[in-house]
Amino acid sequence: MAATPTRAQVDGQVVDTPLLLIADAIHIGHAHGIVAGPIAEQFRRQFNASGLLTVDVSTVRALRNPECKRLKLVWSQAGARTPNGLDTAVLTTEMNICADGSPPGDSE
Repeated sequence: MAATPTRAQVDGQVVDTPLLLIADAIHIGHAHGIVAGPIAEQFRRQFNASGLLTVDVSTVRALRNPECKRLKLVWSQAGARTPNGLDTAVLTTEMNICADGSPPGDSE
């Protein structure tokens, strides 16, 4: 999934894509931000949530190319409607990705 930067809050900044956060996590090991735009709207619809969408990105392990890492992304959005009332929706995923948003080569 290649992403193009538009607007973000890196370590507290607002972003429309997590690409800036991904690049920070690859270079310094971690990043945190608030995601806005189409990704946030999709999460809002999916989880029927009203809060800000935040993402914590951390390095899981290095890959052969120093510009690529395996990253863990933890997405959180408060105000999700559940059968038990409002809660925080959390989605955790991992991916191999390079700082420019491209996938690493097949040998990774």
